[in-house]
Amino acid sequence: MGYCDTVYRPDNIIGYTGDLNRDPTVYFRATSTDEDGSPNTKQVGNNMQILFLHGHITQAHPTPTNIGREMVVESWSYSIMNAGAEHDDSGLIEPGKKALQEVYHSSEVRPDNRQYFATPDGFSDFHISRNVFNPVSMKDYATVMKLANALAKFPRIKQMYGPTDDGFIKRL
Repeated sequence: MGYCDTVYRPDNIIGYTGDLNRDPTVYFRATSTDEDGSPNTKQVGNNMQILFLHGHITQAHPTPTNIGREMVVESWSYSIMNAGAEHDDSGLIEPGKKALQEVYHSSEVRPDNRQYFATPDGFSDFHISRNVFNPVSMKDYATVMKLANALAKFPRIKQMYGPTDDGFIKRL
């Protein structure tokens, strides 16, 4: 068993960044559910929102403690896109280039650094990758299985998080 195996599984793969044949970073998304399998929800303003779980496996990185499974986060909104420098005030995306920009919303996140931005219904967390995002369809079995190799290769959470229970999820 590995860290958050309920999220980190082949049928939750949504895509990757980097070279498919050279240790790509693999992205995962799943619906957050209760013990009975019903979707977890949260009241956000006047709306009841379905909660999602998401994370990624970094297979290669210049910082060794940033390799492995990312801490799984629960949020009520999740999007992923290839953004240009005009959508990035962090300076991580070079002018004329594109890179993955992952955005999720969680009202209990405090805007304590440049990664968090106030929104009408809470705060947005932006994760910017070093590469563009390549979506993957479940119908592309060969690619999904190639990406799924990361699951066995990296069963543990990233060392940068320290000792963490295998079922720990950063929940709302």
